[in-house]
Amino acid sequence: MSTSQRYGGTPPPRDPAAPRLAGLQAKSYAGAAGRTVGYSNFVGIMRYGLPLVALLLLGLVVVWPLATGREEGFRITFSDASGLDGSLRMVNARYLGVDDRNQPYTVTAAEASQTEPNSPLVSLQDISADVFIDDGKGQWLALTAREGLYERDARLLDLAGDVSIFSDQGHEFHTDRAHVDLGARIADGDAPVKGQGPLGLLEAGNFYVDDDKQIMLFGGGVKMTIFPGGRS
Repeated sequence: MSTSQRYGGTPPPRDPAAPRLAGLQAKSYAGAAGRTVGYSNFVGIMRYGLPLVALLLLGLVVVWPLATGREEGFRITFSDASGLDGSLRMVNARYLGVDDRNQPYTVTAAEASQTEPNSPLVSLQDISADVFIDDGKGQWLALTAREGLYERDARLLDLAGDVSIFSDQGHEFHTDRAHVDLGARIADGDAPVKGQGPLGLLEAGNFYVDDDKQIMLFGGGVKMTIFPGGRS
């Protein structure tokens, strides 16, 4: 039996809600598509917008205390470049030069400071220096000290505090103060000195070293302990 016969030859009644359901489904699909496009646009904007906002906030945090003159807030300082007292400071400083015999010398320090930019005087901390070098003979003298003053133009180095002197010939001396003429290759000190070398032990009240003349003098109550045949 056909559908028209079932209803007495007349077409079956249409569901009045069908057009509304179709319209709602179409609107639902359109709304979902719109939300997808909107979400993609939102993600794209946030991808570039959030870093920009973060940079702006960081700029406000840094600049605002400086602009308002307040002490609170985050500040960026460069204490390694300059001190609070106006002096110039540098870490891991290294100074290179040549002496009167055109031989190189090197002075290094954990920290160097100058009271003025053009001052020839440099204050040094934790010093080590390689001086009195003779490349042809393989000779050298190494110095270490807790602090000192380096006069660059005159090539003078004053050391103080735990001064140690080492030579390629096996000498080792310790004193509280030493003055080094880097150009003339001369070192001396007026403080008590203790040391050792290939021949034995030594104590003295002062010392003088002239590398060009190849002499090493000690004075002020010298005490020596000499080992027969030298030290092994």
